[in-house]
Amino acid sequence: MVKTLRLNVPAERVKEPFMYRMVTGYNLQPNILEANLGPDRCGSMVVEVSGRPHDIESGILFLREADIEVEEM
Repeated sequence: MVKTLRLNVPAERVKEPFMYRMVTGYNLQPNILEANLGPDRCGSMVVEVSGRPHDIESGILFLREADIEVEEM
């Protein structure tokens, strides 16, 4: 399964390895299609995520619990 997500990342989360955790913790394969991030400022990303449906939903929940806004496109 593949989902495209728009992520709005708060400044306090930009330096955290949340994409790495999507790979290692949820067995997801992210493909960053667009990103506008910088150190110490909020930003946004468009990411295509592939994996099993349950893993994708768990990964999205992880992001939301980390205060990263997730919009499914």
